[in-house]
Amino acid sequence: MAGCIITISREYGSGGRIIGQKVAERLNIPFYDRGLVEMISEKSGLSEKFINEAELYREDAIKYAGYDVSLQMPLTHVVFHAEAEVISSLAEKGDCVIVGRCADYVLQGRDDVLNVFVYASISNRIERITQIYGDKVKNVKAFITRYDKDRAAYYDYYTDKKWGDMRSYHLSVNSDMGLDACTEIILTAYNNWKDGIQVI
Repeated sequence: MAGCIITISREYGSGGRIIGQKVAERLNIPFYDRGLVEMISEKSGLSEKFINEAELYREDAIKYAGYDVSLQMPLTHVVFHAEAEVISSLAEKGDCVIVGRCADYVLQGRDDVLNVFVYASISNRIERITQIYGDKVKNVKAFITRYDKDRAAYYDYYTDKKWGDMRSYHLSVNSDMGLDACTEIILTAYNNWKDGIQVI
């Protein structure tokens, strides 16, 4: 196998984005997370703010998030299609780490993709979010729960998979063991994957 693209899905506050960044730095390959939003904005013509919020629409609200009259589809559909085009284009360029945006589903037809899901205990997630936002978020647990539900609703609506279901991923890691430990596990899987040894 010539290369390997790593997609990372994650529970909110699990540190999945940080782990993905560490993996990309260790491998010296491109890392795509927030930078995707700018690319998707250019592709779709929609604002970065709307794209950032698109994943937070619940399933019953996705249809009513706005409507593109020229394309005859809800704006969240426009976002998803733009995401898919951008992600597919990035994957064609070679090895990289892509965080979120249903990348595992978009690239499911390829055999050079390693799909990872990062999760953690609610206590560690609360601690991490509290460190980031301080007292700006009053009920951190409710905030995390709502964020995950909205993210799952978006994923489940646009894919034929279920967000967080271990059968949708090649590897699931618990970041309670430490971000560096998770990084090492993913690097091992990556190297095996590139060598044609599929660790599932």
